[in-house]
Amino acid sequence: MGCIYLSACGPATEEPAAEDRPTEAARLAGQLQADLVRVRAEAARLAGVIRELYENRDEILPRIDRKKFQPGPGGAFHKPVNDGTSALWISGAVPITESVKEVAYFTEPLDPAFIQAVREHPEVDQARYSDRNGLSRVYPWFEAGSHYPPRMQNPNFKFYRQADAERNPGRQAVWIDEPYVDPAGRGWVVSVAAPVYDRGEMQGVVNLDLRAASIFDRYLNRLEVPLVILARSGVVVAATDKAIELLEMPPLSEHRYLEPVKQDTGRPEGFNAAKSPIRGVRQMAEQLLGSGAPAAEVKLSGGTYRTITADIPETGWKIVEFSPLE
Repeated sequence: MGCIYLSACGPATEEPAAEDRPTEAARLAGQLQADLVRVRAEAARLAGVIRELYENRDEILPRIDRKKFQPGPGGAFHKPVNDGTSALWISGAVPITESVKEVAYFTEPLDPAFIQAVREHPEVDQARYSDRNGLSRVYPWFEAGSHYPPRMQNPNFKFYRQADAERNPGRQAVWIDEPYVDPAGRGWVVSVAAPVYDRGEMQGVVNLDLRAASIFDRYLNRLEVPLVILARSGVVVAATDKAIELLEMPPLSEHRYLEPVKQDTGRPEGFNAAKSPIRGVRQMAEQLLGSGAPAAEVKLSGGTYRTITADIPETGWKIVEFSPLE
């Protein structure tokens, strides 16, 4: 005979106390951590694919249709037609010899792997390979000649430099965790960068780029609570509108490309909590980022708030959730 009352069959399930329930910050941190770990693993895999292309260049080169490549504006060399695969651009930063062109040819088989990476990882907006001689292979296709500056030197940019032998002797896939302006026209992005070595020498870097706007759309857009994602330095990666208002920062707008990006461009100081002109915001950043406190009480123009934090070890980001104190 079945039980009539739930209490007669065993202990009733109780709702966890409010302070024991997962916060939005903790929930979001778990989701982002898992997604970003997968993205970094994908970048490392793509670096391996490119290494194999270098190793097998002699077998690949005879099979490539070279007619799709042409001289470009300003002494560049490119693939001018959008065929649904990657854009290809060699800037002319170094003389475009036949050996420099051959990298464009034997990396053509990389396109299916790039397409797959972007399709299977919805966090990723763009995949690219940049070599030491000014070559850029970027998916999805874009009009490189209208974005890249003349004779662009990839090693001068953070997306390449952070993965080089000096800064990354372990040759691992590493994060560029603060938003910067993407020269290829994607606006504010963060990237994972994996170096590519051939015969012991670094040849280039593969990047998987995540737009800051896409991080907002994917992870924050439907949240009701004020919440901000901060990089180690205090720079805002993404935030809800309510959090930006509380921190008295300008709106997080997209970058306007008035001219080609010629150097690393990070967020202005107005988007760094550690450098905020608001004393309460600076004190909060010092407590949460400097001392690593899990929570803090902060007085802002909107009232007094308790901040609850959660860490994303993959990138060193900290998620800060604001809860009003009555």
